[in-house]
Amino acid sequence: MSAHFGRVLVIGGGAMGTGIAARLSAAGVETVVLVRRREAAATTRDEIFRRVEHLVELGAASPGSVRAATVLVGEAPGPFALAVESIAEDMAAKRVALALAESLVPDDGIVATNTSSLRLADLADGLRRPELFAGWHWFNPAELVPLVEVTGGPRTAPGTLERLAALSRAVGKEPITLRRDHAGFVANRLQYALLREAYALVEEGVCAVADVDRAVVAGLGARWAAIGPFASMDAAGLDVHEAVAEQLFPQLSRSTEVPALLREARRSGATGMKGGRGLLGDYPPGAAREIAARRDTVLALLAEDRREAEL
Repeated sequence: MSAHFGRVLVIGGGAMGTGIAARLSAAGVETVVLVRRREAAATTRDEIFRRVEHLVELGAASPGSVRAATVLVGEAPGPFALAVESIAEDMAAKRVALALAESLVPDDGIVATNTSSLRLADLADGLRRPELFAGWHWFNPAELVPLVEVTGGPRTAPGTLERLAALSRAVGKEPITLRRDHAGFVANRLQYALLREAYALVEEGVCAVADVDRAVVAGLGARWAAIGPFASMDAAGLDVHEAVAEQLFPQLSRSTEVPALLREARRSGATGMKGGRGLLGDYPPGAAREIAARRDTVLALLAEDRREAEL
């Protein structure tokens, strides 16, 4: 499938771009990554290599299938069967990147965006072939999280979505195709709905930040890794689900404001693990890498278990 699909261009060498490139190249897809600055090229190349090597170490990729990605600066010789931009969530910058992407694919080539929040209708403005433009939203770490969201804009052809979903499956991803463009798509809306309630529980003095994480990792996350929320409710019984919903739904947070806990953390200068301090407190040097390694190991084990169980 990958060889038949052709070359893929990834615009952007940040965390998401390198993760996408790593997954594609690990699956044998001829992948080119385009970066703006010459000094970023070596770093991007090293990061893709590290991620691919990590996939192999975790058993999530076969050494025999890997095809090394190429990193270029400023311009890339086309054509590419697919060009996906994965740069910062800036509308103007993304439109420039998408125009470049469209110039590097043939008349039947796909142009995709990895946006997590911007409307596809707005991003497609100015493209000459909007029917071949789609959202292809990956999740960090992109090389390991199975899910990708495939989304069309107002003029996207169904065949474009089908081709993107097919490529996703061919490189080991699990795509869902949205019926229409929707801010935040599916997974981020679910994530932020849970986060809104998580912040409310902490701010109302119900539990500590660490307890929320434990409730998800040891409870909801453990169960949802096997069966999703709707399947869980079907298993529990819809009569039980309805009764609990009648009691709990009116009591859940309906806030539309950024949580005070987050605002206070930001005002104090906290930036999360990358800065050594976050919502869970201080992180010692090296903690971020250790936590990421533990996360990646669990993700790889879950993916293997899902394949064996044919979930």
